[in-house]
Amino acid sequence: MISEHERRPIDPRLSDETFVYQFSSGSTGRPKRLARTHGNIWAEAESYTWITPDDRLFCAIPLFHTYGMGCCLVAAVRNGATLVFLDTAHPFVLARGRALELLERERVTVFPGVPFHYRHLGDAPIDADLSALRLCFSAGTALEPVAFDGFLRRFAIPVRQLYGCTEAGTLTVNLDPDPVATAASVGTPTGSVRVRIEDGEIVVSSPAMTRGYSDDEELNGRAFQDGWFYTGDLGHLDDAGRLFVTGRRKLLIEVAGHKVDPIEVQDVIAAHPKVREAIVVGVRGAHGGEEEVKAVVVSAGGCGEREVIEFCQERLANFKVPRVVEFRDEIPKSPLGKVLRKYLV
Repeated sequence: MISEHERRPIDPRLSDETFVYQFSSGSTGRPKRLARTHGNIWAEAESYTWITPDDRLFCAIPLFHTYGMGCCLVAAVRNGATLVFLDTAHPFVLARGRALELLERERVTVFPGVPFHYRHLGDAPIDADLSALRLCFSAGTALEPVAFDGFLRRFAIPVRQLYGCTEAGTLTVNLDPDPVATAASVGTPTGSVRVRIEDGEIVVSSPAMTRGYSDDEELNGRAFQDGWFYTGDLGHLDDAGRLFVTGRRKLLIEVAGHKVDPIEVQDVIAAHPKVREAIVVGVRGAHGGEEEVKAVVVSAGGCGEREVIEFCQERLANFKVPRVVEFRDEIPKSPLGKVLRKYLV
């Protein structure tokens, strides 16, 4: 029997009361602890206007991550939608058959995922009817054309990009009428979010944004200024206000006075027919503490260091060519598929 005490409703929470403590992904350094309040989460919840009570959301993302908590749990609860969980402890590549089964059987309409999901579903040796899907989103890391094209070709559903961060939740979303022509964009600001570009860096303001990191006033002074958060991401806005993310400021490599964008070098190496995957980082050089370009490569078979370097020399300026090439069986990544560069330096 339920007591009177157990029947008592939960006391209202103050807007500035801490709702959850979270940690940044730690992809380029140590994870940073931060608090988001009830007011922050409510503001983010109110921004999910593209979800309806009739929607059925598919959750294959960890709920401890901002993306999973926001676009799956918070979005579903706020709008009274159904949340369908991928109920397996197996790695996704081994569970993609189960994922396709659930997507079809449960008539899922919205699928927030990451490029890893779409790449493996696109080439899965199993057929599925995903005609109920009306929105697929990708976030966490850039959506490669091969993942976009493969999923579109297989299921006739374009994957839209979404942009957010641990510090502020979802920031922009691509809801463009033509998702194919705008596939490279992460969309326009959602809710009360504001976005601007300063010296190439994406700077955002949102009522869903944390006040700062715990016990790091020096970093807070740089990252949080007058209600704006300096994301460290590089990008630009087009004439329609669409945001394009082009890189990460912290990832730029300083080589003899030149700035090298590792993404540019990665794209060149990835075009080599014997390369399955490549990540480029900056490492301390042998002379005077200057940085050098290092490529970490997953070979598709029979590729050597000299071959990679010569391939780059034919296509890149000399200062952009890797001085070090390391071969690995796989690239270390977070649960969302974000490359953990700190383990490659």
